[in-house]
Amino acid sequence: MPNRGRTDRILIVGVGRTGSTWLTKALGQTTGSVPWFEPDRIDAAQIPGKDFGRSGFGPYPIIDPDDPGSVYRPLWDVVFKGAITSDQLRRMTPLLQPFLKLPKPILHPLVKAGGTVLSALPRKNVRNIAKTIFACFSIEWIVNNYDPQVIVAQRHPYSVVASWRELDLPKFDILNRHEILKRYGDLFEGNPPSSSDSELTQIAWIVGLQTAALGAAAERHPEWVVVNHEDMCVDPIEKFKALCKILQIPWSDNVAEFLESSNRPGQGKLTNRVASEQVNKWRRVLSDGEVDEIASVLQRFPNYGWVVKPDDWAELI
Repeated sequence: MPNRGRTDRILIVGVGRTGSTWLTKALGQTTGSVPWFEPDRIDAAQIPGKDFGRSGFGPYPIIDPDDPGSVYRPLWDVVFKGAITSDQLRRMTPLLQPFLKLPKPILHPLVKAGGTVLSALPRKNVRNIAKTIFACFSIEWIVNNYDPQVIVAQRHPYSVVASWRELDLPKFDILNRHEILKRYGDLFEGNPPSSSDSELTQIAWIVGLQTAALGAAAERHPEWVVVNHEDMCVDPIEKFKALCKILQIPWSDNVAEFLESSNRPGQGKLTNRVASEQVNKWRRVLSDGEVDEIASVLQRFPNYGWVVKPDDWAELI
């Protein structure tokens, strides 16, 4: 296999609700690891219909591999080069929010200067593990500039769609952003859903598009590790030991303790779950008609809602 990337930098990418937070929290228990959760969530309002991205940040940025990166470069410099932690940056967020209202000609030089200072701080940790659900259209830019090892999280698409609907996750402008449709129009058949289509159809299309974009990138990068959430839920301790070996991360019993402590009932955005109940969860929450509706949307995408289709994908649906 080609070189997977730097062992001190790990990037975990997945569509929302694919278990990427659980992955990050578990791997973050390894000695010397500092987890980052959604560092690129800046100016990505979680309230549907609210203004977002006005500052030049925003959800699901499209960044070409050879692009300078604009304000995202100092952001990811801090994540992968600096000593500041995700929790520290989160505590600073209330102080930073007013700056996002500044005009771009003033804001962007400040962001660049701040990123330069923070990324130059000496590191004490062994590795940084960054998790994001917003990088499906920018993952190769991150890889080209920071050379992290990459884990792409995937989950049964029916369960992903059901979970999106349950939590009412914001769709932002994915359905109508012209640049997305222009660049990735070859990844789907027909036209995107409109506001008159059902919520379930809109969510299924968004999931299909993001996984198709990640799948196309993963096909160009066989060194990336694609992880199935349902597989990780079956005997998770042994699966995480295997994953740590692949990533060349020393195993820690803290990982096992986290997995055991989180293997209990939970709901919403909490990562507490009975692991065995996550396999085929969609069968318990979707009606036959809803399954048919999701299937009619996902069949328009090459991988049917997976990043990489499992060998038994036809049986799984």
